[in-house]
Amino acid sequence: MGIYRVISPLWFGESHRKTFTDWGWVGHTLVHVIKVCVFGGARVHIAFAVLFFVFIGLSETLRHGIFGLTASEVTGISTGALVLAAVFILRSDIVNLPRRSADNLYGDQKFNWSWGRTILGLILAPLLWAMPIVYGMTMIQINILPLDTQTLIEALIVQVLLVAVAQELFFREAAIKAFNSDVRAIYLISGLSFFIFYVPFGVPGAIIAAGSGIFYLTLRLIGTNILVVALIHGTTSVVFTNVLSLGLKGRNTGDEWTYAGFFLAGSVILSAAVYQIFAPKRSKFAYA
Repeated sequence: MGIYRVISPLWFGESHRKTFTDWGWVGHTLVHVIKVCVFGGARVHIAFAVLFFVFIGLSETLRHGIFGLTASEVTGISTGALVLAAVFILRSDIVNLPRRSADNLYGDQKFNWSWGRTILGLILAPLLWAMPIVYGMTMIQINILPLDTQTLIEALIVQVLLVAVAQELFFREAAIKAFNSDVRAIYLISGLSFFIFYVPFGVPGAIIAAGSGIFYLTLRLIGTNILVVALIHGTTSVVFTNVLSLGLKGRNTGDEWTYAGFFLAGSVILSAAVYQIFAPKRSKFAYA
């Protein structure tokens, strides 16, 4: 707070405040974002929203090939931007990703994680696989793809270390910190932002991504370490792109929509059950 009081007049003196507020709500939003990202503050949810929409704008600009970048370069830049956005939100709490917090994480004990609950998350993770497998078997269109060990390992490394870690840090962990006053808000914002991010790749795919994201968020909320959630996320993506095929590609769009609706409904029901049964109860901490 002492540093903030010394530096803030330089950033937010009368002339600077007037310059910002002359821009209306945009100026006020910029002030809040700078305060949160540089000095800290309570309006983390505003920073999350602004960073998300800036990231979406950057991703779409790169994806449309305006700068002539390759697909790998676009993925790398987008992933790096997402990690930076997560770090802006998490700040000093980033140290609690690989190690347990000695205090209440984000000011509430229900957001703490433990290695025991991380093992529980690993045990529950395959439940998400049941829905696509059951659907594929019911439609008699599930197939095992030819396995190439080297390709499989490379895909796993890319999906876990590049894609999944970045997405889990921002869409799950940062969302928890930004909206920690209400678990329902966390679910809504995390699921909706993940859906919006994937919409350009097709609405059915975005619905499936939102469904899986809800389940990954649930694993985190019951106490699973977010880096392990990223491992589960990346592994699941590889399994259903490089190992198993549901035979949906090349079929009519009705099949894709049917599966997307089935998967989303199943994920919501499964997530609600898992959270209700395994989420830490406040009574456990009452006399801690």
